[in-house]
Amino acid sequence: MNKILKLIFIAIFLFSTYHLIRDLLTNFGIHNYIVDFAHRSHLWCEQFDPWVCQWITVPSEIFIIIASLIVLKRSKVGILGIFILIQVPF
Repeated sequence: MNKILKLIFIAIFLFSTYHLIRDLLTNFGIHNYIVDFAHRSHLWCEQFDPWVCQWITVPSEIFIIIASLIVLKRSKVGILGIFILIQVPF
């Protein structure tokens, strides 16, 4: 794996970790600058139960964190890395 891809997967890992921590703190009602930074409600959440909107991103974030660590340890992108790169924009 070249240096650019390695930096991309490190950035994805760090952002996903931050995002998971921020979501968990928000879900448990803990608010501070780190949690509320760049956080906004999504319009699509209004049509669903609030419980769904709170926890909808947690499984994908956990997957991205674990999978990006696997990709970094293997030093090979492979299919798992492609899944991560496809999932990140969504």
